[in-house]
Amino acid sequence: MWMKNLYREWIGRFIFRKLNIGIGAALLIVFLLLGLVIYNNFYSILEKKEHELLTFRTEKLKIQLVDIMERFNYDSMSIYQSSNMQTSVYELFLPDNIPSNMEDRRAVTEQNHLKNVMTHMLSRNPYTSAVMMYRLQDERLFVESQQQKYRVNPSYPYKQFFESFPKSYRHPYFGSADHLLAPADSMLYIVNPIYNPTSIHPDQVYGYHLVTLNTRTMTNEFDSQSSDYRLIIKQKDVLLLDSRPDEPSAWNESGDLISHLSIDKYQIEIIGISYKSNLQSKLSDIAVRVLFILGLSWLVCIIIIHLIQRFIVGRFNQMSKHFKKVQRNPFTPLMSVNGEDEISELMLRFNRMTQELQNHISQVYIAEIRKRNAEFIALKTQIHPHFLYNTLESLRMQAVISEQPSLAEKLYHLGRLYRWMLQPTDDLISVQEELAHTNYYLELLMLGKSNRIALRVISELNLENCFMLKFTLQPVIENAIQHGKLEQYDDPVITVTIKKESNLLIIEIHNNGKYISAEEHSRLQQLLEMANTFPEQHLGLKNIHERIKHYYGNEYGLSLPEQQAEAKPFRLIMIFPYKR
Repeated sequence: MWMKNLYREWIGRFIFRKLNIGIGAALLIVFLLLGLVIYNNFYSILEKKEHELLTFRTEKLKIQLVDIMERFNYDSMSIYQSSNMQTSVYELFLPDNIPSNMEDRRAVTEQNHLKNVMTHMLSRNPYTSAVMMYRLQDERLFVESQQQKYRVNPSYPYKQFFESFPKSYRHPYFGSADHLLAPADSMLYIVNPIYNPTSIHPDQVYGYHLVTLNTRTMTNEFDSQSSDYRLIIKQKDVLLLDSRPDEPSAWNESGDLISHLSIDKYQIEIIGISYKSNLQSKLSDIAVRVLFILGLSWLVCIIIIHLIQRFIVGRFNQMSKHFKKVQRNPFTPLMSVNGEDEISELMLRFNRMTQELQNHISQVYIAEIRKRNAEFIALKTQIHPHFLYNTLESLRMQAVISEQPSLAEKLYHLGRLYRWMLQPTDDLISVQEELAHTNYYLELLMLGKSNRIALRVISELNLENCFMLKFTLQPVIENAIQHGKLEQYDDPVITVTIKKESNLLIIEIHNNGKYISAEEHSRLQQLLEMANTFPEQHLGLKNIHERIKHYYGNEYGLSLPEQQAEAKPFRLIMIFPYKR
């Protein structure tokens, strides 16, 4: 529960912290996968190179062993070769040529001759550590070595060792021994029997010619720089050399790198082994470096993402503070915008929205003030309306009783007009009703006057189905009578033309009174276009224009046709939406 609360407090409410954690986790997974791929690729490359190197070392050792065998065969053949100066070596091993104990001089000469021969053999074969010749007749052993430390081991049973070899031509023979020479080093040996090639008994063996190979020297030749490789040498499934410490001989069952070569002529198998664990230990330093580099890269990415998001969050915090100010005060000054990115565009749009909101609030506020003023004016005029209606009705009845029908009709029109003006009806009325009450007004206005003004209506529309804003036509007619000075002209006429254009209801009013000059026309046009919310003549054309605009929209209202330089009769156009 406490972890959930901690998450809600520090992460749950912040989307960018969630984004940081998500991006960090995604990058961590990507870098881990990248590290794993790099590690596997490095391992594959290293394993391939390691196997190539292992194969090269094994082939090199094979070449060396073949060379050793060829040299040994050559030396073995030289034993049976004679020269003009000296007898053949094999003759020294024949029973008839063995010196007795009394022939010291001959024995010394024999020993020196064999020493020279074995020394020469050592010089021709640098890979051998010692050359040994053993004579079966007197059980005498002759030894020469590359290093002075190797000498005859007095405790070793040489007689049993040499007599264990077969008395046949199946040679050379291979084997291994640990105590063949002193000190007791592990040795590989190659041995050939010495026989008399002129004898009728070719299987008669008189001695043995043997060379030793130090296994430590061979192992170092196989891996001279480290101990990462292991070497196995076998002949006919007989293990001759195994440099693996405490390991079973089933080398082919391990999963390590193997290089297996054979010398078919001598039935020798050479097996080179490289442990994969050594490869992994070699890769440990590389893996640490790769992980360090990837971890550092991940940390740098997180820092860069944090700085970028901190910059973005800072701008959002600036917007949030401004939002709170606008919430407290809609008329707060617009916030400053820097840059041209998406956030700047968002800030600009919010500034536009705030400005439009301020304008809308201003319009609504002003409209409310106007409404209250209109209600106040209407309230002042509604002083005891029933008293006024009753009085007008009483006067009309008196006119009827007094046989004054014209006066009674005028009083009836006046009552109807006031009742219509003061009754709380809808704002929209039919054009027919507006025209009827305008006629009432005109009849009352013409009371007692000889030069009567006529109202002519031209329309092909059903005016009962056309609607307009209440009490907008009568003030225009009144304005036309006053400013056109129609009473001073003969046969004054106000013509009202009503037509439909597209989705608009067009009402055009003109008269045959006083002409209007271009300057007066321009002044009226500016008055209609001026952003004057409270005109001085609130019942005039400006007031009607503002009422229509506030009710329907800015594309509706009053309009004056274009005027040329000369004076022309006054014409006015009222524009309403056509609603049936």
